[in-house]
Amino acid sequence: MALFGALALVIFVLVRPMEIWPELAQLMPLELLAVFTALALAWEAFTRGRTRISSPQLIWLFAFLVWCFAVTLAKLGADAGLTIMRAVSLGPIFMLLVTFALSSIGRLRAMAAVLIGLLALMSAVAIHQAAQPRQCLEMHGEDDETVFVADGRECTASSRCERDGARPDTEYRCERVGLLRTYSTGGRVCWRGQLGDPNELAVYIGIVLPFVFWFAAKRDPTSAERDNRSRATMIAAVAIGLMGLWTVVLTQSRGGQVVLCAVVLMVFVRRFGLWSVLAALPLLLPVILLSGREGAEAESSSLERANILSEGLELARANLLLGVGALQFAKEVSIGFAAHNSYLLVAAELGVPGCVLWCGLLWMTIKIPVSIVRRPPEGLDPSIIGFAEALAVSTIGLLVGVFFLSFTYKQVFLVWLGLAGGLYGTVRRACPEFRIQTTRRDIAGICAFAVIALVAVRLASALGGRG
Repeated sequence: MALFGALALVIFVLVRPMEIWPELAQLMPLELLAVFTALALAWEAFTRGRTRISSPQLIWLFAFLVWCFAVTLAKLGADAGLTIMRAVSLGPIFMLLVTFALSSIGRLRAMAAVLIGLLALMSAVAIHQAAQPRQCLEMHGEDDETVFVADGRECTASSRCERDGARPDTEYRCERVGLLRTYSTGGRVCWRGQLGDPNELAVYIGIVLPFVFWFAAKRDPTSAERDNRSRATMIAAVAIGLMGLWTVVLTQSRGGQVVLCAVVLMVFVRRFGLWSVLAALPLLLPVILLSGREGAEAESSSLERANILSEGLELARANLLLGVGALQFAKEVSIGFAAHNSYLLVAAELGVPGCVLWCGLLWMTIKIPVSIVRRPPEGLDPSIIGFAEALAVSTIGLLVGVFFLSFTYKQVFLVWLGLAGGLYGTVRRACPEFRIQTTRRDIAGICAFAVIALVAVRLASALGGRG
């Protein structure tokens, strides 16, 4: 039951059915699923005597949350601070539930299958969306509550929607409308909710691909039936992978290109050696060439990001110790946009200590699968080692991707961190002597990681400004 709850929770976080059927939102489905999963975990512990194994990530997660809570209260006061922390706390709760629910390789495999299935769904919807003519969308509401309604008129630009048959006092956008109430952004395909931006969709595809490769590489030739299943799995994995690659092209996401290249190159080098990079290039070059953006719109986007990074760095410098409080970045910068960089976002909102604690959480997350791959316990199931390898590549791709996204508190991001916690519990249950702890070398690496990340932000700001 706990597995069912965790899988349903991830599906609701990523698919957002309450945006398709708004009536569902009144039932608070995410909160209900979280409670159901927690109760199922308690029931398993009571009836099966199954102890929950803590992950080395959790001390960093708790320290980060305590600091976030204290800073936000100090900066914004009790009323606003508590409201914000209620919004921020859902992601960490989901991370804990996923960590404790994925307690075996079978459960990890089920979660990977769900993530791959969602990749296939999102890619199919995005490809269909890209084939649709542009329509006029009426904008209702404000900010996060904005609802877009297609009025049936085809268009080539928003200005035409506002002239021909427009309703008074109504704003319009000219976009492609897809299945499941999805629509494009500036003509670029996207999903909804926490993946409602083309860049977020492209990064999701990139970090799921290692699990697609993992399923495709599995072989069990002990019987003809199992061999046929392996072939069918490989064919399905190849089809889903190609759909994902085409979707990245349609997103026209430069950050997505970087993540995709990093993931594919890591997989090829790990599996086939350094020279396999040459074999990966024919796969990657068409994606890079076809998904590039040029012209005034692309230049404006680059300059806008450079300005945001520059203002964000000044904001972080002016608030080195405490930051400005969680979810306050867009309110503090003149352009009023998100940071488009998770490392800068956490430094500006929670100060240097908050940035170090957050980087500590990321460091221990990547240390778990990497340690399992580099020094697997004797007798560990090879399937677990294969999953650890896929998760290591996926997590590295995620850490690259969040350099271009404001993912610090996002539920989908923290759910992903929970996969490493589930993997650690699975290995500890099979091999109790296996342990991962935070060492002095880790502390030094975490501090260096935080510094390098912020230096990279500074370089990105400088290069973007010149462009």
